Amino acid sequence: MAKAKTHFVCQSCGYQAPKWLGRCPGCQEWNTFVEERVVEEKVPERDLLGFESEAVPTPITEIVSEEKERLQVGITEFDRVLGGGIVFGSVVLVGGDPGIGKSTLLLQMMSRLASNGCKVLYISGEEPLQQTKMRADRLGISSGQLFVVSET
Repeated sequence: MAKAKTHFVCQSCGYQAPKWLGRCPGCQEWNTFVEERVVEEKVPERDLLGFESEAVPTPITEIVSEEKERLQVGITEFDRVLGGGIVFGSVVLVGGDPGIGKSTLLLQMMSRLASNGCKVLYISGEEPLQQTKMRADRLGISSGQLFVVSET
């Protein structure tokens, strides 16, 4: 349903205000505001997302479960927390306070995967390549299978 809104626009500089003003704060001119009505259409949320879902709720008792293959990293507690390793095709979000060791843990995990023959890409959105290299040197990590990209 469309909803009409009113705002006032300065005819000298285009400044917009929610109510009429005698003097424009933008250009300091007097009596230049005129009322304009704007019709805003409410867009359904599904249009904002770009797709319509045709998903139908399914009772959990009717779903056939299948064990997915897991990739064990080789860090015992990490693998245990993930139920035995990383499920192929899954995404794992690691969070925590600054300085708690998220980047160090993930770099160690990537190193283990690289040493097992996996090609690994470490993408950082917060630190430059040199900082990642310094951490790798400190941890004794060096592998031609470990690639690094920085998007800072």
